[in-house]
Amino acid sequence: MNKALACAAFLGILITATTAGAGQCGPARGTVGDYDYYLLSLSWAPGFCATPAGRANTRQCGPQASYGFVVHGLWPQYADGQWPQCCQPVPRLKPSPAIDQVSRVMIGAKLLQHEWDKHGACVTSRQDEYFDRINRAVSALGLAPDVPGGGGGRIRITDLKRHWPVPPQSISVQCKGRKLTEVHICLDKALSPLPCPMAEVKSDNCPGTVDLR
Repeated sequence: MNKALACAAFLGILITATTAGAGQCGPARGTVGDYDYYLLSLSWAPGFCATPAGRANTRQCGPQASYGFVVHGLWPQYADGQWPQCCQPVPRLKPSPAIDQVSRVMIGAKLLQHEWDKHGACVTSRQDEYFDRINRAVSALGLAPDVPGGGGGRIRITDLKRHWPVPPQSISVQCKGRKLTEVHICLDKALSPLPCPMAEVKSDNCPGTVDLR
């Protein structure tokens, strides 16, 4: 598929997704630009694909897919554990180089639109500014490609955290039971790592060793 056809296909999917979801962001709270730090939320695809929602998501979990970590979002946060959301009405996403790049690590147009409506709207009114921040964070930190994307085996949390070039105090890990679900990396507004606030530290609910499936 050439680039023009790919953009047209993306736009068609995006229009369908955003038309269905228009007007559903809420409740609105917070002010644009008024937050303390970011969480870069990375979803563990094998864990998601084992859920009913994942099995229905052929884009991320189809037979030809073999993702490991993917970007869930870049979330503005307050240090007390709360967050702003849906701070302003924002335009529907339009194809752009920033969207094309981020689509390689955020899987699905519906997810992109949701994250823009709920979280990006509290950062800026310009879509490419928000998604460029995600692209820059991923370029700097990576998605831990050495963690087996097939979802097999187990890993110690201390070893898992070493796959990102940040201090371990800047990472929290979320699990469902013993199964890995997400990794959160705490970043300041310049996208540099910072120690996670205590509210985020307390959300780390994983045992010492987790299942990668």
